This record gives sequence, C-alpha cells and structure tokens, in this order.
Amino acid sequence: MDEREEPVRILIVYYSRFGAIKALAERIAEGVGRLSGARAELLEVEDQPLEELRPGEGADDMARRRAAVLNQLTTADALVVGGPAYFGGMASPLKRFFEDCATASNAVLDRTRPWHQHLFRDKVGAAFTSSATPHGGNEQALHSILTMLMHLGLIVVTPGQRGPILEHQAAPYGATAVSGPTGNRGLSEGEAEEARYLGQRVAEVTTWVRLGAREGARLRREEAEEASQRFDPSA
Repeated sequence: MDEREEPVRILIVYYSRFGAIKALAERIAEGVGRLSGARAELLEVEDQPLEELRPGEGADDMARRRAAVLNQLTTADALVVGGPAYFGGMASPLKRFFEDCATASNAVLDRTRPWHQHLFRDKVGAAFTSSATPHGGNEQALHSILTMLMHLGLIVVTPGQRGPILEHQAAPYGATAVSGPTGNRGLSEGEAEEARYLGQRVAEVTTWVRLGAREGARLRREEAEEASQRFDPSA
C-alpha cells in the first residue's frame, strides 16, 4: 500500500456485560493489526438507548455524542459486530443500537424507513458472539447479527470452515467463545486465535474491496469519457 494512503479502518462494535465479548473484540483488533495497511478501532455499546440523555447532558450534548458515534460508523470501511447470545439471538442493546443509528432523528429522512439512508451500504461486515455453554445459541446469534448486516447492505465476510473440519470447534459464521455460567471463564487460546483470524480476514477483504471500488471508479470514468467523445460532434 502507498505510504501516503490512509489505512483501511475496521470498527469493532461490541456489547459486553461480563468481559468475554470485550476480550474477543480485543483479539479481533490484534488480528486486524497483522495487516500493515489496516487499523482497528473499538466502539462499546451501552445499555441505554443512543438518544437517552446521560447524567448531566442536555439535548445539544446528546446530539453531539450521537453525531460522533454516527461519524465513527459511517466513516469506517468495515464493521465487525459482536454481542452475547441471549435466547439464541443477539442481545437487545446491540440490536437497538443499530436501530437507533439507522433511524437517528433527522428533519429530512423518514425514521420509519432506515434502509433509505444507506449509511452502511457496501462496507464489509462480520460477526462474533459468546454464550455461557457450548450449546447456548452461538451460531443462531451469529446468524441474527449477519442477517442485520445484510439488511443494512454490508458485504458479509465469514471465517468459513477451518481445517481439519471434523476436529475444528470454531463456527464457520464468525468468532465465538464459551464464557461459562458466570461469564468469567476467559478465552481459550483456540478461541483467541479464531478471533485474530477473523480480524485479519476482514482487514484483507476490506483492502480488496477498496482496491476494487477504486478500479471500478476508474473504468467508469474512462467509459464516460469515451462515450462523450463518441457522441460529441465537435470532437
């Protein structure tokens, strides 16, 4: 990558109650760092709705805080989204966060049709999760996150099946962990490495997407120039 070029920005958005998801997010960031042309940032989702006033905040303070969050999301090249698996799906604060961001108050845009905003379209997206038990709904939770990302128009990236397939415990849909009944089991080295692998893979694919988009724009410019010359009588 040209040294003057900005690195691809991978934003890791996570909701963590007991620390397992935060640990996965940090390992994913380490994986992003394996690629010299990529940079990871972490954004933690709070329990409160985005537009709920925090202690000491006024409406203007809230608007500035919300604008800063939306700027982080919309300027990132990729979003890696994670939260605990609750009842076989993503945790409600994580889902509500994206609903709040997609329908943020705006005098022009209709809050009832967030897909019209295209805030996240054509970014790369990936998912990670954890549950208390080995059969606590991790794969279902990954599917719920990935489905949301697809609705928002992201280009989904998954780790896929890792070999040896019959012995490998990782999910093909995203990074996972089993956190134990109190949430403090800690990551195994295998879980940590799978998270790093996901971060590295997202960084690599995001780089390819950027290069492809740039090349596509160049070809469209050339085609437009050729078309204008072909139909310009003074040419």
